[in-house]
Amino acid sequence: MTLLIKILSVLGRILLAVFLLILWIVLVPRHFWVEYSKQDGPTVKMNIGPFKIGLYPLPSAGQKKTEGQKTDTNKKDSPQEKQKFNPLDDIQLSMQLVKDVVSAAKGIMAKILSSIKFCDVSFTLPIHNNDVYKTQKMYGLVTNSFYSLAVFLQKHMQITFKSPIFVADFAGTYKDSTYFYTQITASPVLLLLAAWYAYTQYNEITTNHKKASDAAEKEKNNG
Repeated sequence: MTLLIKILSVLGRILLAVFLLILWIVLVPRHFWVEYSKQDGPTVKMNIGPFKIGLYPLPSAGQKKTEGQKTDTNKKDSPQEKQKFNPLDDIQLSMQLVKDVVSAAKGIMAKILSSIKFCDVSFTLPIHNNDVYKTQKMYGLVTNSFYSLAVFLQKHMQITFKSPIFVADFAGTYKDSTYFYTQITASPVLLLLAAWYAYTQYNEITTNHKKASDAAEKEKNNG
């Protein structure tokens, strides 16, 4: 009896640990750090508790890629793979379908953007042209466009800019100074809700816009 109680106690602790881990994965927002420089290339990191782990680049990514390319070249497409079922083939194209898709896409994007925050966006962008006048003109065009775009993005996204820097590089001395950094915070719960909303919208649209022949056949079978 004592042994059984100990086993149940251990199992209970394991199940509790697994349950807490699932809650931590689902409820706690994930933080990602995206950085790019001309010298180091793109890097992506993610938080695991108090630690940062690298997601990209992976040490063996290049080797795995070449091995995957070799296996893909040796593999031939079978007739079954070429004739995969495409559910969109049964959809009747119409203006109402376009309206429904646009409306669903707006709702999906709103839910996704509400679950993601872009914090401390920083970058250094050198602007250079062989002609001094063209460099100055391009610099004015890019900076004005950016600040107009930033106002638009801040209305529709959770985004904050920290240090956007544009350099009028008349002599071409800052061409290797391109830099970008941002911290992305994503809520797993809201992303899962957005995925579920997208799935329900997809099912609703595909059901409501079946081709007439399919709808008639379905009515015949039901009748």
